[in-house]
Amino acid sequence: MEKRNNIFAAAFDELKRNHGIKTQKELARRMGVTENTITRIMKGYTEVTEDIITKLQTASGCIFNLQWLRGEDVNMLASDVQKEPPVARSASQPTIDQSSMVNALIAAHDAAISAKNETIASLRESLEDKDELIESLHEQVAELQRQLAQARRTSSMGDYTYPVGVADKSEIQRKNL
Repeated sequence: MEKRNNIFAAAFDELKRNHGIKTQKELARRMGVTENTITRIMKGYTEVTEDIITKLQTASGCIFNLQWLRGEDVNMLASDVQKEPPVARSASQPTIDQSSMVNALIAAHDAAISAKNETIASLRESLEDKDELIESLHEQVAELQRQLAQARRTSSMGDYTYPVGVADKSEIQRKNL
């Protein structure tokens, strides 16, 4: 994590020195994240994810080498940008390396698909848990219905203390008279 955070900080320094992005707030706006996210990355509290790398690459006009942003020991800047002297470029007209742009788009697409697949898996697991809970509740309702039916049968006999079919002796004697 620390290596990618240091790379992110170096990329921000490059943007400040040579590419017209002067503040974390401006970088955050261009990347479409909060300023707090940039601050947390710079301090090493938040991990630099593939999504952040893609957003940085897009916000910078794809001037960085994607392999470098991911932590590989290669040149910082994309190859065609390194051929130009920094003074020849202005911040409003960044040079775009098309292969880096394509790589950034592919990485963003892959990251989006991966995130959606994780969400789908999580939702399926949640649905299975809820199905189990519903089945358990159905079983509890069925048991309560059985108990209620039993209670109704018992209460319909009133306060009669003898089992059904056993006659009271005094009533038998009365009938015999």
